[in-house]
Amino acid sequence: MEVKETITHLKSWFGKQPKAIRQGVAVFLVLALVVGGFSFANAQSACAVVVDGQVAAMAKDQAQAEQVIASLIKENQKKGSNVKPLQNITYQKTKKNGDIASEEVLKQRLSEKLTFEAIASGIKVNNGLKVAVKDKATAEKVLAELKKEYKVGPEFKVDFQEKVAVANVPVETSKILSMEDAIKRLKGENGVPRYHTVKEGETLWEIANKFNVSPEDLQAANPNFTPERMQIGQKIKMIGAADPLLNVVATAEKTVKEETALPQQVRKNAKLPFGQSRVVQKSERGLKEVTYKIVAVNGLETEREVLNVNIIKQAKPQIIERSAQTMVASRGYRPSGAIISPFGKRGGRMHTGVDLAKAYGSPVGAYNSGRVIRAGWYGAYGKCVDINHGNGIVTRYAHLSTINVSVGQNVERGQSIGNVGSTGRSTGPHLHFEVIVNGVPKNPVGYL
Repeated sequence: MEVKETITHLKSWFGKQPKAIRQGVAVFLVLALVVGGFSFANAQSACAVVVDGQVAAMAKDQAQAEQVIASLIKENQKKGSNVKPLQNITYQKTKKNGDIASEEVLKQRLSEKLTFEAIASGIKVNNGLKVAVKDKATAEKVLAELKKEYKVGPEFKVDFQEKVAVANVPVETSKILSMEDAIKRLKGENGVPRYHTVKEGETLWEIANKFNVSPEDLQAANPNFTPERMQIGQKIKMIGAADPLLNVVATAEKTVKEETALPQQVRKNAKLPFGQSRVVQKSERGLKEVTYKIVAVNGLETEREVLNVNIIKQAKPQIIERSAQTMVASRGYRPSGAIISPFGKRGGRMHTGVDLAKAYGSPVGAYNSGRVIRAGWYGAYGKCVDINHGNGIVTRYAHLSTINVSVGQNVERGQSIGNVGSTGRSTGPHLHFEVIVNGVPKNPVGYL
C-alpha cells in the first residue's frame, strides 16, 4: 500500500513540474539505465575455459582464450603437422570477473591442462612403433646416421637386421623426439637402468668389460656390492647403454695377408742321453692370402667366414728331438702363440688376460681337464668358452670363430674346444686367454 501511495505522489509531483524539469529528470533516468546496463554487461563479459568439463582458467573473453590456444597449437607445429588438442574445449560466459588471468598466466594454465596430438613420422621396427620424429626427412636422416656410425670401414655395406619402415602416425607432441634423441633411443642410450644376473665363473672385471664400463664406475653404481662376495644369481645394477631397438649389420669381403705358424713337434730319441734335446728343424713362418666374408653388428664383428685361401709360402714347424727318458712337468696344456697384448692396464682399463697371436681358424685346446660352463656369445668377448677345472680355477678362451663344445660337457687336457677367430670387440684374429682363480683374474703367464 505504501509503495503504491509513493508512486502516486511521485506521478502527481512529476505532473505539476515545469516542462524543463520534467525533461531533465527523463535524461537522468536514461543515463542511469545506460550506465547500469553497461556495468551489468561488463560483469557478464568474463569467459571460463572449460576442458573436459572442468574449468581450466578464466579469460577476459572467448576471443582471448581462442587466441592463446591458437598460439599453443602454433608452438607444437614445430614437432609435427595437423596439431590439435586431444581434450574437448568449450567456453562459458560468467559473472565472475575477479579471477581473470592475464594472457601469460592463461597460456601457462592451458599448456598444463591440454595435451596436443600431431601427425609425425614414426620409425617402425618389425611393425612396432619405436620412435617418432617431426617428418619423413628427419626419420630418413636418423636411419642414415645410424648406418654411417656402424659402417666399420669403407668396404662394408650396411643394412638393418630388422624390418624397418617409416610411416605417418598420430602421436602426442610430447613424445615426438629430436633427431639426436631418436638416434640415442634406437641405440639403447635412453638412460633406463638395467640389471645383470651374475653367472658362474664371472668376475667384476669381465662384467664391466662386457658392458664397456670401468670396474670403478660399476662399483660406484652398486655402493653396497662387494666383488669378493659376489654370488651366482646376484643382480648388479648396470650403467650405460641398454639393448638397442634397431641393429645395424655391416658386411664385407676382405682379402688380407696373414703369417702362419705350425706347432712345435717333439720326437723321442732313445739314443740321446737323459735330459738332452736338440733342434732338428728350425721353425719358419708361412704366408697366406685369405679372403673373408666379415659380418659386424653395431660395430662388433660377429662372424668371419673364409671364402678363399691362397698359400704364398708354406710354414715349417720347429722339430725337437728329446731323450726318451726325459720327464717334462707341466701344469697344463700350453696355448701356443706370441703374446701380443699382456695382462694388466691397457688404454686406462684392465686387460684381464693375454692375447696370443694365432692364425684364423687355428685349433684351441683346453688348458686342462674340466667342465664347460660357458659356450656361446658373450658380449665384447664374442664367441667364448669358459672351463671350470675345480679348486676355484676357471679358464676363458675368447674371440673364437667356432665353438666345438657345449655347456656341461667334460673335456680333457688339450682337447679342441674351438677355433681362433675375431668375434666380439677384436681388431683381428687372435686368442684371448684368461685364468680366473676364485673369481679374480690372474696373469696367465704364471700358469703356462
